[in-house]
Amino acid sequence: MNLKLHMVYKPYFKLCPGWLLLSCLLLTSVLQAEPSPNRVIIIGTKHNGNKMLTVKSMYNAIKRINPDLILMELDSTIISNCSINKVWGAQTAEWLGIWKNPIEYRAVRKYQKKNKQVCISPFDVYIPNRKTYIAYNRAMEKSHQETLSNVYQQGLLNSPESDEYEKYTEINTAFLQILDSSLLQMNRASLTDTIENILYKEKHFIRRLTLQFPALQPYGNWYNSQLDFWDERSAAINKKIWDQLNANSNKTIVIITGLLHKAEIENFLQKKEMASLCKLITLESALINPPVPDF
Repeated sequence: MNLKLHMVYKPYFKLCPGWLLLSCLLLTSVLQAEPSPNRVIIIGTKHNGNKMLTVKSMYNAIKRINPDLILMELDSTIISNCSINKVWGAQTAEWLGIWKNPIEYRAVRKYQKKNKQVCISPFDVYIPNRKTYIAYNRAMEKSHQETLSNVYQQGLLNSPESDEYEKYTEINTAFLQILDSSLLQMNRASLTDTIENILYKEKHFIRRLTLQFPALQPYGNWYNSQLDFWDERSAAINKKIWDQLNANSNKTIVIITGLLHKAEIENFLQKKEMASLCKLITLESALINPPVPDF
């Protein structure tokens, strides 16, 4: 009797391991089909820093969050294979003040040196001669703003235009003051509305004034091309961030970007279709209670 029972149940026991394996594969397939959202913290920054926003303060914030992945507003010529490309003598040149790399570049480089497991990835588009491009546009922006101010002071704007320009100047001045504050103040949730307001006025009201008044028309082509490039760049940035979120699951991801880009990235990540890929966490919350994996 015992022998018969053994003969009857022997095939059953042989099938068990295969059934368990199939169950595991099905469970793995389900988990892969429905990944856990990544925990995303966007850090808006002023690239050249200020008295309160330093390499040390940026490094300490990143260290506190302890991310798995850091996405930076740089391109693939600067970051590759999950690391910032090494440049011989860079740190000496920075110390001597010869090479003024962004504070986030230096902070992240320092962080990865002590945390080799973290991956760093670029999300910006390639801009030829980036430093020359930035210097040229800063000079043009300054000249354009000065000319616009002269048009206003000369009384060439009508009453509604003057009121609108005064509002723009007020919020722009407040924004520039925030750029001299700490990392936490710079990343207050309420600042998103201010940034969106500035960008909207520049894309519509300031563009119209630039094309309308003779004194500003020499800036017309430059201003239009900059606004168009901003939109193209924002779309490319969002696509690269989406690619990284889609390639990862249940990771803590820090996105470091210039403060003006933060609002558009934030709005993109808050879309309903992004809910399965990411959960946004404010910088303040992340520093008080660093995100932990969901098991």
